[in-house]
Amino acid sequence: MDKSPKDREHPESEPALKPLGMPAQPRKQPRQARSIALVEALKQGGRQILEEEGREALTAWRLADVSGVAISSIYEYFPAMESLIAAVFEDYRREAGEHLLSAIEALPPQATLFDGLLLVLRLGLAVHHRKSRLDPDFSERMTRYDELVRLELVESAQCWSAGATPALFRLFDAEIRVKNREKAQFLVHQTLLALPRAMRLERPQYLPEEDSAIMLAHMLHALLTRDAP
Repeated sequence: MDKSPKDREHPESEPALKPLGMPAQPRKQPRQARSIALVEALKQGGRQILEEEGREALTAWRLADVSGVAISSIYEYFPAMESLIAAVFEDYRREAGEHLLSAIEALPPQATLFDGLLLVLRLGLAVHHRKSRLDPDFSERMTRYDELVRLELVESAQCWSAGATPALFRLFDAEIRVKNREKAQFLVHQTLLALPRAMRLERPQYLPEEDSAIMLAHMLHALLTRDAP
């Protein structure tokens, strides 16, 4: 029997639907200098364990050993290891956004719009790949939640690429020929958010492949540099 178009497109077995909920959050936010330093030590310790030893090694006992923080204090702020991982991932997101804007501004004078697009896409795919290697299951659930944020089904949070699109439009204004810039900026922004997430959820093997960012950059470059009919 012939397969349906959907079956031909996705020959592998479809995974069971996973529940979509807000990622685990810290129990409370630190306010005093000592508490802020304690939480930072926990995040740095958790990050070190994830990057050097893997997700399975991230236990309360190991975290206490690496961070120097008592187990009772760990649970005071992070009721589960997933809430700590969420905080580490949020730091990755913030750092990626800061690095991205700095990298765009640091592009050499001879850089082109294509160079800027490629820079943004490479960084975005790398962030998704990094998180998926540290904790594949949690990374997937967080990516699904972020898609709800993008669709405004839940309260929006700052995204790593928020300032990238306006920065590219400003820096490479002379190269952008599309007439409806407001629409083009919307399309570029949504592409930068949605397609890397789609790769993470459906084709994670594409994330580290060199041509993934190049193909997307060519697509967006064609959109922005083509004269409108």
